[in-house]
Amino acid sequence: MADEKMNEEFDEEEDEIITLVDEEGKETEFEHIATLDYKDEWYILLQPVVLEDDMDEDEMFIFKIGTDSEGNDLFVPVEDEETLQGVYDVYLEECGACDDDCDCCEHDCEHRKEDKK
Repeated sequence: MADEKMNEEFDEEEDEIITLVDEEGKETEFEHIATLDYKDEWYILLQPVVLEDDMDEDEMFIFKIGTDSEGNDLFVPVEDEETLQGVYDVYLEECGACDDDCDCCEHDCEHRKEDKK
């Protein structure tokens, strides 16, 4: 699933749940975490409603928002580590998880202090 483009379909009853359909027609429900602008491109952060066995509770997927030839939205998985980190840093700044002076996103973040130990 990580290397496939997915079409978005919004569930009208639950506006925070997005159903993505992969190229093989498999549907997966995700909780919408955030939509962010990073370097003039739009990204969406999603977490599966049902976590896979090897996933942590706070793990999420980052997709670049694009369009197909018919103008429909596509969510393209991001594989570039620098882009993933940059989008995640913007997310942390937006949600207030960052303070000043850390090396992850130019702030002193509690999440990175634990990584340095």
